[in-house]
Amino acid sequence: MSPPPHAPPAAAGLRRRLDEARPLLGPSLVWCVLHGLLSLALFGGALLSAAEPLAPAVRPLVLASGVIQALFLGLLIFVAGLPLVLLGRHYAPAATVVAALSVALLGVDSLVLSSLGFHINGLVLAVALQPRALAETGLSHTEVLLAALGVVAVLGVDVWAGVHFLRRRHGPRRVLRLVLVLLLVCAGERLLSAYLIFTHGTAVLHAATTLPLQAPVRMNTLLTRYTGAPSAAGPRLGVSPEAGAPAASIDPATVHFTRRPDIVIILVESLRDDFFNQDVMPNLWRRAGSGTRYLFHHSGASSTDYSLFSLFFGLEAQRRDAVVGAGRAPLLFPALRQNGYHQAFFAASSVDWMGLKDTVFRDVQGGLRTDYEGRSHLRDAAMVKDALAVVETAPRDTPLFLFLFFAGTHFDYDYPPRSEVFTPAWDGSGGISTTRVPAEQLKARAWNAAYEVDTKVEALLSRIEAVRGARPLILFTGDHGEEFREHGRVGHASDVTESQLHVPMVIFDERLPPGEVDAVTGHIDVVPTLFDLLGDTHDPAQLGDGIPMTRPDASRYLLTTIGWEPRYALIGQNLKVRFGAGLPGTEITDMHDNPLPDARARFALEAPRILRRLRGGTEHAEAPGAHSEATPAPPAAVH
Repeated sequence: MSPPPHAPPAAAGLRRRLDEARPLLGPSLVWCVLHGLLSLALFGGALLSAAEPLAPAVRPLVLASGVIQALFLGLLIFVAGLPLVLLGRHYAPAATVVAALSVALLGVDSLVLSSLGFHINGLVLAVALQPRALAETGLSHTEVLLAALGVVAVLGVDVWAGVHFLRRRHGPRRVLRLVLVLLLVCAGERLLSAYLIFTHGTAVLHAATTLPLQAPVRMNTLLTRYTGAPSAAGPRLGVSPEAGAPAASIDPATVHFTRRPDIVIILVESLRDDFFNQDVMPNLWRRAGSGTRYLFHHSGASSTDYSLFSLFFGLEAQRRDAVVGAGRAPLLFPALRQNGYHQAFFAASSVDWMGLKDTVFRDVQGGLRTDYEGRSHLRDAAMVKDALAVVETAPRDTPLFLFLFFAGTHFDYDYPPRSEVFTPAWDGSGGISTTRVPAEQLKARAWNAAYEVDTKVEALLSRIEAVRGARPLILFTGDHGEEFREHGRVGHASDVTESQLHVPMVIFDERLPPGEVDAVTGHIDVVPTLFDLLGDTHDPAQLGDGIPMTRPDASRYLLTTIGWEPRYALIGQNLKVRFGAGLPGTEITDMHDNPLPDARARFALEAPRILRRLRGGTEHAEAPGAHSEATPAPPAAVH
């Protein structure tokens, strides 16, 4: 049909292009739905694994939901390409390009899920967009180029087949009606998943979000009101910035330190506790003989940004998003400034891409230096040089606070030839090749990297002591741990295992007796510990979620998490409870992840205290107001 004579040329051209594209919409919908179903091949293994722990009656429903979720992904691909109908007869190649690229993105996401345990998110994208992204992940340019060429070839074949399919014009004519039916089916699947989450707990939630872009739907409150039954998902963790004690509610002007020693905080990337021994880190091990070592210290999270939040805010890591989103800043740094400290912050392990420069370190005096370039051991060397320049020029009568974050022990565990102590070790070439490298060789390389960091830390501390004339208050720890296939993975930020959370903690200070403390401690304890050692009189409960490590509580439970993944662990002296996404209820072990023959009995005995802990009850060892300026008592269980 010809357009009316009075129709503008532009409108006539648009109508012509739409007429050309309209017959292609039905075949395009079918093609996109088929591509959505390909996600079952990509994520099928993960879906089966997530569904396996579920009750037999629930498992088929969850697997059927996965098929509907795959249809939903196909529908999303179709909708994403709809604007391309404006291209008219060129809609066919354009739409098939969108479908091919979508499946490629799903493939990448499935790799991320299988290796890290979570879908592509803002953190993954932020890393990928960084100038040093390849160096940080360990992928070589050659590997990336070969992978890109392979992807381009597959996409080319897919687009060719898609154009041929669409131009044959076999497909439904009533496209809008079919789209509406698919939407109703997908909405029904989300409602069914919400009901299964209510009746069978968070393990269903994990399985129901195995495929990407599946918005979790919860109706626990509504269903509880309608059925009168409680939700099987259990208590929700409080993540409001008003929950607990936000440290920033204390006016820094009211913080008064009765002593002002130099302070050096040394944080080492991905340093697990069992790396701290006389062979791998001989210098710090020797020094530890005159310090206080905390044997069961744990990071707040197995991911860097969340662990640093816990370290400097003194708050549990799962509160990060709410607290930072509310614009809160740590109390520690303005309190140090109020008490006359000159502060300097250096991070060879770049924290800029994590947003930490604008959150945790937003208000630090003089800013944070984290723009070091090159291989990680060279960045560490440059950082130490900058820190010593501050030490050399700082006035002797001004107390100094130094923070250094070493990068050498991050994957791919870089070090110079002088530290090649443990062999055979992986040579660090090609991140993808680690799937074929024996775990012992990966760990040997990480040991060499830790040996090199130990050498640099010793040089740093020796020079500080020589220039300043006294040993500073030193706090040495790791941001989190690292796995070497103990649970099938390499790296961190994927679980709440001992390998990823248990880190060394050694404090050197004249007010702490040398020895070893076997109570559970965590990064949330660092702020109250520093305030206590420096003589501040605020009750520790006002400073956040932690307790002073000068007076540890042997009966406490420490709450840890992955970070962006809702999986948690409560770690106590004799019991560890893992729960959250991907776990069928709870897993009960000792703190080293070993099964307990009397696990259920222990859990039943501890359940009241654990429940109080989850609901926000404090686990502080002392009553409010019990703190004083007196020299702290020796830590419990010092050996």
